[in-house]
Amino acid sequence: MSEEKSRFSRDTRMAMISQFLGFMLDAYDMALVLVMAPILVKVFSPPGGSAAWQYITIVFTYSITMAARPVGSAFFGHFADKTGRKTLLVITIGGVGLMSVASALLPTQAVAGIWSYVLFCIMRFIMGCFFGGEYAVGHTFAIEHAPVGRRGLVGGFIQSGFPLGFVFGSLVFALISHLVGSDAMIRYGWRLSFLTGVMPVILAIYIRRSLTESPEFERIKKEGAIEKAPFFSMFKPPALWNFLQVFVFMTGLFLTDYSVYGFLPKILTLEGRGFDTTTYSLIYGFALFMAFLGYIFYGWISDYTGRRLLTLNYCIFLIIFGVPSYYVLYHAALARNIRLAVLGATMAAMLKLGWGIVPAYLSERFPTKRRAVGVGFGYSSGALLGAWFSVYVWWAHRIPAIAAIEKQDMWLSPAVILTIGAVMTFASMWVSPETKHLKLSDVDDTEPAIGKSAMPGPAAR
Repeated sequence: MSEEKSRFSRDTRMAMISQFLGFMLDAYDMALVLVMAPILVKVFSPPGGSAAWQYITIVFTYSITMAARPVGSAFFGHFADKTGRKTLLVITIGGVGLMSVASALLPTQAVAGIWSYVLFCIMRFIMGCFFGGEYAVGHTFAIEHAPVGRRGLVGGFIQSGFPLGFVFGSLVFALISHLVGSDAMIRYGWRLSFLTGVMPVILAIYIRRSLTESPEFERIKKEGAIEKAPFFSMFKPPALWNFLQVFVFMTGLFLTDYSVYGFLPKILTLEGRGFDTTTYSLIYGFALFMAFLGYIFYGWISDYTGRRLLTLNYCIFLIIFGVPSYYVLYHAALARNIRLAVLGATMAAMLKLGWGIVPAYLSERFPTKRRAVGVGFGYSSGALLGAWFSVYVWWAHRIPAIAAIEKQDMWLSPAVILTIGAVMTFASMWVSPETKHLKLSDVDDTEPAIGKSAMPGPAAR
């Protein structure tokens, strides 16, 4: 790999750090909702129904946040492709900080009744819109600053902010719950947890104000190649076929991802029969720290192996080891066996590594004139179906054969949904071109190259 292809400039490093922080904050907020789910059930959930159903109502708000991402990515990505990336980077991260404060100030179910849950759902939706814009603008910006031969590594690094955000979310929750106690967590500790999400926003805004505009956007602006309606142009054939391939790819990844993120807390705690709150938070945090390292490794190695072949083989790994990973975690929780739980957590982390290529791969699937909206909406579109994983797991849990095995404990049903997601990702990558060698200026989604290496344009050749 030549020095020109691998050299990191100051702008590249700052763009990486900026988006790493932004995506880490995204995950930090989402982690708080999941790790605090047993607390938030008592704060916001409408009374009545089984314990499993009430838990689902809180996990459902996570799905609302994810389902709102396409709205934000379409809106902010559209304007990022028309007016530039830099200014919108400050707006999206500022909106995330504002929603963190608003979430901490919400009334509880004891004060406002059903309206507390409704308001919480609305806050989660608005937060999801800002997160969708954050991904569309920030990930595109960072990859457009990356050297050709290091896009996988850069993408893996910024994507690793997500599991690390979950690690910090788990650790902060464990610390606050340890300091104030379980009763105080229900009274006010959850508010403190949400407020801690404001601190990274200040640092991110400071860094982003000093960034230079994306060189790729400056190029198309100089060439007069900015599109009037970049969002709608994605849905005109033949560009539509590439978007649909990305849509299936991301839907499969989201199904696998949520099955890990969303149900590890429930499996590890088993509604009081498993690990205590502090212990499960630490185990959960360990699994996500391993994923943080894995994302970087997966993105780095894809710069050598290619995105397509690596991910095809990875999906086969998921199909083989998905159910065994959940089986180990479940029995670790039943026995309260820390060593077995660490093994299961490591296995669970390996179920998520494919996300390491996502920023680079999506940026290589859309041309610069609609890259921000393509990356953002392409990524977030996976949540249109994938975000409702809690409903799918509930459906799988109701299948007699699965219910007979797992009984009241949902451990096999999320593993089944994970396997379905892995099959979808495999199918989408089977018809995808290889993209790692392309210059971003040569990416053209009007000539899809299905199942083979995409041919670079004249400048790259």
